[in-house]
Amino acid sequence: MLGADRYGFSGTIGHDAGGVLMDVAALIYAGEQTSTPWRFRLGELAWRDMVDMLKRDDLPFVGLWCDGADVHALFLPDGHPLAATLALEGGRYPALSPARVAASLYERAIYDLFGAEAMWAVDVRCLLDHDVWSAAPPLCAAPGRGGQRKGLVAFQPSDAMAAAKGRVEERGPATGDLAPPFYTRLVLSGTLVANAETQTGYAHRGIAARSRHARVEDVCRLSSRVAAGSSVAHQVAFCQAVENACNAQVEAEVALLRVALLEMERLFQHLYTLAGMARLAGAQLVASHCMALREKLVAEAAPITGSRLLMDVCIPGGLSVRDATQMGDLCARLYELGQKAYPQLVLLWREYPGLSALLGRVGRILADDLERIGLDGPVARAAGWDCDGRRMMPAYDGLWRYTSGRQNGTAEDRALLLLDEMEESLRMLDLASARIGLNAGGTVPLSMQDGEGTGLVEGPWGGVLYWVRLAHGRVAEAFCRKPETSALLVFEQALPNHEAEDAALLACSLGMNAAALDG
Repeated sequence: MLGADRYGFSGTIGHDAGGVLMDVAALIYAGEQTSTPWRFRLGELAWRDMVDMLKRDDLPFVGLWCDGADVHALFLPDGHPLAATLALEGGRYPALSPARVAASLYERAIYDLFGAEAMWAVDVRCLLDHDVWSAAPPLCAAPGRGGQRKGLVAFQPSDAMAAAKGRVEERGPATGDLAPPFYTRLVLSGTLVANAETQTGYAHRGIAARSRHARVEDVCRLSSRVAAGSSVAHQVAFCQAVENACNAQVEAEVALLRVALLEMERLFQHLYTLAGMARLAGAQLVASHCMALREKLVAEAAPITGSRLLMDVCIPGGLSVRDATQMGDLCARLYELGQKAYPQLVLLWREYPGLSALLGRVGRILADDLERIGLDGPVARAAGWDCDGRRMMPAYDGLWRYTSGRQNGTAEDRALLLLDEMEESLRMLDLASARIGLNAGGTVPLSMQDGEGTGLVEGPWGGVLYWVRLAHGRVAEAFCRKPETSALLVFEQALPNHEAEDAALLACSLGMNAAALDG
């Protein structure tokens, strides 16, 4: 729920000590002030009031995380961070998932990593540790022995899934293709999906553990490897969080160069997604054209950026591209190459026999459902939800304009929106090329003082947000909000009434990425 035009809150139920009506934000602000201006400590009763009020208050929820002693919930009223902190009591805390469904995945991960139990949670199944880790929970003060399960991980269905009747089909976790390991169980009624559930954790890399008490530059490098295709978005969001924690701002040209890299990444990833959708829909010719254009653009950018996947191109306070002085020329060349091929690609996509009809009957999702679950980005924009984090980044001023016009929320709408956004990215690169000079902006030296900061970036699949706590010149704790978390919930809810063979196409159109989800 990171769309800037939906950042208001309803001002509904709740009373302060004097009996005056208050909303959730006011309840949090009434808590005990911490050393961070936008984070407040609540008692358990106030936290429970917050959960109850959130059922009727549209305060945008970002994420939930734990540091071993406290649990933290982050919100974004009017696009600004607001966090509530609660001390764990006996390793437990009142769950947030009864009010915010996306919190269920965070609660399950917190239990696997820290052993902190969410009371009254809507889902208590493990998310990451399927009784195979050598130590569990690994991030608690005194980890115990891990599970004794040997061999393949067993599927652990919910009660509803276990009671479902029908023919069972399975997808994954090992598929033989390039996709990360991910398991889906389908219960079919005829050829249609009646019930569906997923299991993740196979691609867990321990990023949360590796980020604790680590050097800032090492966590920055880790951030670029969280999600393939969103590497720049994660790096820039992390760097912004560190810079905000240090009360520092980068030079205007560095911010513009970061925008150029973000739009390059959007181009590359949208082409990759469109190729995947076309391939899964049987349109191999369209897929090959998408990948051919992507390869041409990537080959042009790699010698200058230093990475085909745009990894390790951003550092706190600046950039780390191989030849920043050539970035202006690179933007101009990408625009020329893209503009030359784009019209033919769009024409091929729209006129390829049967492609539009197939995609038009897959994955129709309403904007209200996406807002409730918290999935923004192109999936939400294709359903008519006006949300784009780029409007909140000053470096986009004079470059960005909202891409809209899709309303039905089908896979076809998502594909056409990606094509529209590609054209916009090319236009922005063209404008940026005339503004980028030869000095590459320089790097701002940061004083790594103790503090907390957040950074928000609009990645190819939606808002990527980092919260960072610095202590003694290192990253004490880091939390990442990524759209893949909400995409998993949308995928599960959208699968029923689809043909089983369309599951992979639906997942591709929603930006599903098991490795990014697992962390």
